[in-house]
Amino acid sequence: MVFHSKVFHSKVGNLAIGATLCLGVASPALAETVLKVGLIDPPAHIDVVATERMAEKVAELTGGEIKMEVYPAAQLGFANDMLSGMKLGTIEMFVGATTWLGAFDTDFWVTGTLYLFNDQDHARAFHEGESYQKMADRLAAEHGIRVLVRNWDRGPRNFISTRPVETIDDLQGLKIRVPPQESWIVNFQLPGAAATPMPLSETFTGLQQGIVEATEQASNWLYANKYHTIAKNLTRTNHNYEETGVMISEAVYQSLTDEQRDALVAAAMEIAPWHNEQVAVQIEEAEAKMAEEGVTILDVDKAAWQEQFRAIFDELSTKVGYSPDLVEELKAGWN
Repeated sequence: MVFHSKVFHSKVGNLAIGATLCLGVASPALAETVLKVGLIDPPAHIDVVATERMAEKVAELTGGEIKMEVYPAAQLGFANDMLSGMKLGTIEMFVGATTWLGAFDTDFWVTGTLYLFNDQDHARAFHEGESYQKMADRLAAEHGIRVLVRNWDRGPRNFISTRPVETIDDLQGLKIRVPPQESWIVNFQLPGAAATPMPLSETFTGLQQGIVEATEQASNWLYANKYHTIAKNLTRTNHNYEETGVMISEAVYQSLTDEQRDALVAAAMEIAPWHNEQVAVQIEEAEAKMAEEGVTILDVDKAAWQEQFRAIFDELSTKVGYSPDLVEELKAGWN
């Protein structure tokens, strides 16, 4: 006797399984595609929490066909390792600052420029604009990495230091940890700082041992990584605004169905407004907690800092090698 095909719904994961029963034997369930997603952020960081929410939404939208496994705190390697893995197709996804992509295409480093953007809205608008889309298309075609979305705010970056930093003159000789990206290195070298490229995994120890005197990131990141327990000065410069990108190996992306691709983008876009609200909340809470825990919070003349750093943008662009048209477009956004 043959039983007609029916659809059964699992209570766990709401997975729809098409099963045809013949002589009492069930056919196998639909295949599940597992996408490992790496981040360098600690588990409580908003990007990690948002990626976990995205994973839940993707499972819902695909009926359980796509399972995103989230690995925070550089469990799959540091940023450059994961990006190289995506290019080779050995790592499926990475969620992190889009400036890391400058390792493959120099123009992506430009968003690591101090005072390039007026505020977070300005940064997000550029990332979602036509010029950035062309960069993203070029990256996918030439390097096998696709940026699905790039509108998750990272929040303004500030300094935390073992000695006070209040004016640009205080940067002279300051041993500051910077990401191993040329834009960051040159940006701090030009005003006289002793820019020290250093992996994030070594930054805490570096501050502790005096190898560096300062580092910089968004305040929620600084607090989550406990830098404030060593460096007791937080300087709110708001000197850089970045966006987090949700990225996927192009080879993996092409292996998915159109519906699965759409689900990934839809889920990431749906999470974005909530993510960006939480970034602002986390930053406010982190700064309040640091103040309670004995950190001196300093504010600067942002207009003066902005003017001086924008004055060196042309020299920086020449040294790093950004596309001239891109440089002129970004400068036009200052008006």
